[in-house]
Amino acid sequence: MAFKRAINPFIVYALKRLGMMILTFFVALFLIFILPRMIPGNPLATTIYRLLQGGIVSPEQLKATERMLLETFKFHEPLHIQFIDFISNLFHGNLGVSVLFYPLKVYDLIAIYIPWTLLLMVPAVSLSWFVGNYIGVIAAMNRNKSIDKIILTIFMVFQGIPSYIFGMYLILLFAVYIPIFPTGGGWPPGMVPRLSTDFILAYLRHYILPFLSIFMASLGGWGLSMRSIAVQEIASDYMEYAKNIGVSQRKISRYLFKCSALPQIVGLAIVLGWSVAGSVITEIVFSYPGIGMIFWRGIQSQDYPLIQGIFIIIIGTLLLANYISELLFAYIDPRIRYAYTGV
Repeated sequence: MAFKRAINPFIVYALKRLGMMILTFFVALFLIFILPRMIPGNPLATTIYRLLQGGIVSPEQLKATERMLLETFKFHEPLHIQFIDFISNLFHGNLGVSVLFYPLKVYDLIAIYIPWTLLLMVPAVSLSWFVGNYIGVIAAMNRNKSIDKIILTIFMVFQGIPSYIFGMYLILLFAVYIPIFPTGGGWPPGMVPRLSTDFILAYLRHYILPFLSIFMASLGGWGLSMRSIAVQEIASDYMEYAKNIGVSQRKISRYLFKCSALPQIVGLAIVLGWSVAGSVITEIVFSYPGIGMIFWRGIQSQDYPLIQGIFIIIIGTLLLANYISELLFAYIDPRIRYAYTGV
């Protein structure tokens, strides 16, 4: 008992949460492996059909291609053998070769496309977090007043609309009716991505609409949750005391933001962890060249290695973000780690 009390409660909490995270990851690996294989169809048949369209027509070439694909992907082997190979390759840092983009490796594809997704999602979600929380505090400080009712209505409308719906309306308004921005893509056709003024300006023109769609879709949720937390916080004793001693509204709003932001920080970490998954439909709507776009193409072509690799990135990022946010929460608030460890 004395030894148990000598251990830092934070370390005990961190180790227990780490164990749960590792267990969850292994369960997720099994689901990541089995679920794509439940989709009806044959990925090799899809690949051979695509190669046939490219000019491979002779029976000898067709058989040679089929043998080569079977040797590469081993989809003909029993599922348990495929699963063992999948786990073994994963722990050697090998995510496999893409069926759709053969002979490119999944790792290389992810390394090419994921920066564009992060460049879109992280700024949009982060800015919506700051703006939504700030406006949420303003609404809470003016509870039941006209400004609060207006903000609350706007946030409720925004929360109920997905980013891809915002995207469709933005395309219709600012790319069709008022053709200020392009309808989609990451840059003009024929332009090669490079660090130049021309490319950056062209990229920003394609970037603004998907950025706004994600920003607007995220804004309502952050604002409503912050308003709800801040309303409860305003009723606390220390806030009443601050008002009674004459602390200015500006300082009170600043303290209110800081004290109410802790749960929102955890939420931000989780949402950023889901950035890759949350971008899929938006990237499809805008034909944005990110990880969500190739993920969708992988699903359409039943590219098991590509689907598995992207899912591993999604689940791993989410679990890691959640773990870090839990540690941060426990470090800031000692009640959490003491309640969890009992020491």
